[in-house]
Amino acid sequence: MKALAVFVMRGRASAVLVAAVAATLFWLFPPFLIVSGAAVALVTLRRGAVEGALLMALAGPVAVGLAGFAQGTPWPMLEVLPIGWLPLWLLALVLRATVSLSRTFQAAALLGLLGVAGFYAALGDPAIWWLNVLSRWEQELAALAAMGQAADRAMLEQLLTLLKEWAPFLPGQAVSAALLLALLALILGRWQQAALFNPAGFRPEFHQLRLGRPLATLALALFGAAVLSGWPLLINFMLVLGTLYTLQGVALVHAVAFKWQLSPAWLLLFYLLLIPLLSQLVMALGVADAWADFRNRIQPRLSKR
Repeated sequence: MKALAVFVMRGRASAVLVAAVAATLFWLFPPFLIVSGAAVALVTLRRGAVEGALLMALAGPVAVGLAGFAQGTPWPMLEVLPIGWLPLWLLALVLRATVSLSRTFQAAALLGLLGVAGFYAALGDPAIWWLNVLSRWEQELAALAAMGQAADRAMLEQLLTLLKEWAPFLPGQAVSAALLLALLALILGRWQQAALFNPAGFRPEFHQLRLGRPLATLALALFGAAVLSGWPLLINFMLVLGTLYTLQGVALVHAVAFKWQLSPAWLLLFYLLLIPLLSQLVMALGVADAWADFRNRIQPRLSKR
């Protein structure tokens, strides 16, 4: 990744190449969108808002053209790039101005909550809009599945049924997914910037990532209100904040692992178990850390001589 950062910083053409090609490869392996976003974040953090915007303006048409050539239509890329790059660019500007991941994550929380509210303001009841979208998908996928195996069609029908049940909460899921991609790309871009220009700077900044007590209080209040009322809007808000607090919990785990001088194998095991088993626990640790301050309470392990 450091070599890729060096290539991005060689000049505008190399940055455009990395951002466009990685965005196109998203359709083969979705994490490539994080690599693409990291190039946008790195250029924005290092060279400013105008250069970051120019990179998006130049790399966007290239990515759309490549995707159109590979897939026969440019429309999927036209839908993905604004969602993948614009929030990231805004958050990179916040990080460049504040030099604080914590402040940037607080801005991300505000951006995510506004995104969910925007769904409701624009669509009224987003569940109805999502159900219409899923109905169109059902017709298209059924036509495709008719040419394949019956088992494939049954699997698609089960997936669509599950998505229809989740329709009231898809606004929060969609905003959370977009925000997660943007923040992971921003973190990768920040790491690349530190690797090139401040090798010792990223680790303490990431380890001290905290969203603060006011936001943690808001998260708990929203959680309680969502449980009592069952109002989908509040649940969608909680999905967004839950994503942010899961990332804070991950930063906390990294900080503790560093203090205790744990083997990287432990972090690998942690990531393997994060999604299937530990995500809710890690999110709860992130919220509790606002008051418990685990980083300062945990004593570092003494080095063996």
